[in-house]
Amino acid sequence: MMPERMQRASVELRPYRLRLLRPLRTAHGLREFRDGIEVLVRDGAWVGRGDAAPLPELGTGTLEECMAELRAARPDTLPRGPAARCALEQALLDIQAQRAGVPLARLLDPRAPLRVPASALLAAGSMPELAREAQRAAAEGFSTVKLKVGFDDDYARAAVVRDAVGAEVKLRLDANGAWTAEEALCRLRELAPLGIELCEQPTPDLAGLDGCPVPVAADEMLASDPEGALLRARALVLKPMLLGGLSAAMELARRAHGRGLPVIVTTSLEGPVGRAGAAHLAAAVLALGPQPAAGIATGRLFAEGPDAFAPRRGVVHVPDLPGLGLR
Repeated sequence: MMPERMQRASVELRPYRLRLLRPLRTAHGLREFRDGIEVLVRDGAWVGRGDAAPLPELGTGTLEECMAELRAARPDTLPRGPAARCALEQALLDIQAQRAGVPLARLLDPRAPLRVPASALLAAGSMPELAREAQRAAAEGFSTVKLKVGFDDDYARAAVVRDAVGAEVKLRLDANGAWTAEEALCRLRELAPLGIELCEQPTPDLAGLDGCPVPVAADEMLASDPEGALLRARALVLKPMLLGGLSAAMELARRAHGRGLPVIVTTSLEGPVGRAGAAHLAAAVLALGPQPAAGIATGRLFAEGPDAFAPRRGVVHVPDLPGLGLR
């Protein structure tokens, strides 16, 4: 679904910086803050909200480039850059759903449920802290935990998490394309006995992974090679910020469903408005059928505290309110 265009609407930009409770180590480096731009579109009495939080290392352009695109944007023409496009499109869809009197999820698919099982991303550095964080996530009701990999101590950290959460909790890995095909096969054969649900983007293009003992999911490559991802992956990870918006992500979800591939909607560690949009998308995707736990509980990683979409017992409850449901 593409949003309706609004000829007389105005656009307001609000830059933000969020601090993570603890630095998050990924294959792309250490992240301590998340910078972005909240986008407000005003059309008469209606206000729609979007979020642009680019990731330059993943091809979205810089924050400055995104800001320039949004300053030049008009509500009747969506920007080309994926982060700016995502923000403006979400704001327009928010207004459209408010006018229709339905949650944005049900604008994307009228059958969307409003309860979305979520995974917990683990960010602790030391082994004892990681064990405690994993235990807390399991105690809070998360049935899936996710661990960043692509480092020398992957097995030790994954083993600590498995011991901490027990056999009933699913363990998901995310390599962010850190390995070659040979390295990925070697590492995942080593990790497979720990009972791995899947590994997100073990290599940049997922080629050469035939016979891998762990199911592999396409994430970052979807923005540049969706056909390759649909061909080689056993699941798709959809980030609206990288894909250019909720509509593009929903279309990919439908294509994946047509091929029998599960879909995992996740945030890109953006602000509350972007996380709200990802939660609505995850709910809409559930209308296609059962999916793995969505990566939409990332608000718990920030010092700013929980938001309206904070999970309860491992489930995000999407507000049964028009639009995004934000106040």
